[in-house]
Amino acid sequence: MMMILNKNKKLTREEVINTVEFARDNGETPNLCQADLWWVDLNKANLQGADLSQAYLRRAGLSQTNLQGSDLSEADLSGADLTGANLRQAELGRADLHGADLRQADLRETDLREVNLRRAKYNDDTMWPTNFDPRQMDAIHQE
Repeated sequence: MMMILNKNKKLTREEVINTVEFARDNGETPNLCQADLWWVDLNKANLQGADLSQAYLRRAGLSQTNLQGSDLSEADLSGADLTGANLRQAELGRADLHGADLRQADLRETDLREVNLRRAKYNDDTMWPTNFDPRQMDAIHQE
């Protein structure tokens, strides 16, 4: 039995966690495609491998969240707090990370070619893909 989300309703942290756990318990990929997660606190949540494509995550709290291998293609992550988040091997095609906080985030093995990183914050502890220069994408170095 697949859990269906109401894509027109803003979800709570509890609803997101329940959706992810339900899918995993049933051997399915957690489906949060097009979910409205504006300003939702998902700090330290395990969303590894979830489908968050086209999700509205503007200003969401994703600090130290595990998003490894998740599909965030075309997601709006503008202004999101991704400090210390694990985004390793995440799909970020055409995602908007304008103004996001990427300090201490792990973005290794992630394709960032079509990602909007304008004014995104990063520091010396941000882990980027090999040979990637965030300054060329107008990201801002901050400590």
